[in-house]
Amino acid sequence: MKTFRIFTAVYAAVMFLVGVALFAIWLLLDLHGFPKGLCQGGGFALIALSVYLAVTQVRRGNTDSSGTEYWLPSRDAGEQP
Repeated sequence: MKTFRIFTAVYAAVMFLVGVALFAIWLLLDLHGFPKGLCQGGGFALIALSVYLAVTQVRRGNTDSSGTEYWLPSRDAGEQP
């Protein structure tokens, strides 16, 4: 499971860098027409997908490696006398 999370994090970082590179190519080469749309659309899609993958990895599950749930302060609030 840990290797999958590392792979996904590296994959998201590579996608983000490729997306930024597509935007940079469009701006540096002053592209027009189809190549401009390809760089803009592809760059935005890669950046958005990489952010989605990174957020899903950070927010995944509420259990640790032993299977016990993480402690939440909101669960203790109702148990106080």
